Amino acid sequence: MDAVAQFLVAVAAIFLIGAVGEMVFAKTFVPDAIWLIITGVLLGPVLGWVTREQLAAVAPHFAALTLVVVLFEGGSRIRLKELAKVAPRAGLLAVLTFAFAVVVIALAVKGAVAIGWLPASWTWGHALMVGCILGGPSSIIIMPAMERAKLDPSLAGLVGLESAITDAFCVVGTAAAIDILVAGDQASSPAMSLVRSFGLALVIGAVSAFAWLLFLRLLRNSEHAYPITLSVLLLLYVAIDAAGGSAALGILTVAIILGNAPSISQKFDLGEGFELGQSVQGVNRHVAFIIKSLFFTFMGLMLGPPWGLLALGALFGLLLFLARVPAALLATLGSEHREAARKMVILSMPRGMAAGVLATMPTFAGVADTEQLPVVVFACIVTTILIFAGTFPLVRKQLPTLAEIGVGAAGKEAGGDALAELVVAQGKSKGATTTLRSADALAPPQVPHDGALDPGTTLPSALPVAPLPGRAEVAPAGPPPNQTSGPSPTVADDAEEPF
Repeated sequence: MDAVAQFLVAVAAIFLIGAVGEMVFAKTFVPDAIWLIITGVLLGPVLGWVTREQLAAVAPHFAALTLVVVLFEGGSRIRLKELAKVAPRAGLLAVLTFAFAVVVIALAVKGAVAIGWLPASWTWGHALMVGCILGGPSSIIIMPAMERAKLDPSLAGLVGLESAITDAFCVVGTAAAIDILVAGDQASSPAMSLVRSFGLALVIGAVSAFAWLLFLRLLRNSEHAYPITLSVLLLLYVAIDAAGGSAALGILTVAIILGNAPSISQKFDLGEGFELGQSVQGVNRHVAFIIKSLFFTFMGLMLGPPWGLLALGALFGLLLFLARVPAALLATLGSEHREAARKMVILSMPRGMAAGVLATMPTFAGVADTEQLPVVVFACIVTTILIFAGTFPLVRKQLPTLAEIGVGAAGKEAGGDALAELVVAQGKSKGATTTLRSADALAPPQVPHDGALDPGTTLPSALPVAPLPGRAEVAPAGPPPNQTSGPSPTVADDAEEPF
């Protein structure tokens, strides 16, 4: 088989396995990333179709493109209003997770240096850099699992927002550590590097996002909306990086603002039409799928001898799981989350594409003796994904789904179908009640919008349902059947959250 044929077969296999992996994930909750990594191992170390040396030249460029697409995809899906109530606890969880991970990994790196597993030239700066790279969980692994399992949105929002915050911490911390290692004695203090990098990224990102809001009306129905938006994001990445800011944090800032454009435009009275079109979001999801499939396969291609580095990466993965336990317990201390929910927070710690991308940056930036760092980080990522895949189905069985939580939580928090509960008394004397569990129950002819019931209507029977907290039971049907008016049924607020 010639080189072109091998390339086409490999690409076809990657996309096919990525798609099938998502379908398998929907049934088994085994992340599709596992199958993609295995594919990479087969194509690289096993079959030898692609060598590690061939990948080294394209890795930094592919990593930057991956970071832009993934951050835009994840950031544009964050809804500030929905996550506001979990933001304080999610922020605490993010800080504790990042701090514990950096400390544990930094100590482990110095231990590996002492016994000769890592280069003797590595300093505490290198150790902290690796800790920052592996400092936070990946939303690209966690959030699809939460959505497929239909778990409580407040729990999903907690770990989802945490992963978004730690992504920013990891990017900024890694960039600051690289700057310090490259500049040596000429570097400014780490604190000032962090503040400068954060500040530039936030300011440039926010200004660019609000300026881009003005163009959303023009691009709303355009078939060129996505390529133009992606082009601007790539140029913005270059501009922020050239200015000395965290390019990834700047892209994340833009994505969050654009994703919340309707609510922002309403708050500032900018009028209507300021939003990302469905075409932009839809195309970006497809592009993100392609990038994700290629990148996890790239991870598998990079795995291989020396085996000691793979073992070290696996050890780092186990240490991250141990460090996650106290961080999660402290962050959820005093909350209303049940024990099973706390377990879910603990195991929601797999590393993913952000860590993989950051692992390629030190070598590209000129940090000495970091050529083998991606192998260690990729092995750690695989280990954390395997831990998550093995424990998630077990803990999921201990948690209620949206259907078990109640219609109110499903409709209000998850943005699902517009479900409503309507309790209608069939007669004062009988005192029997009937529950209608559908938005269709509010439509004619059974229940017209003016509240009148058709005299010939027979309401369906239902299991006895106690009135939910905060719901006022509708008054009895009222007049005899020969009358055409009656009290309007009332749909009350949703039930309280169970967590």
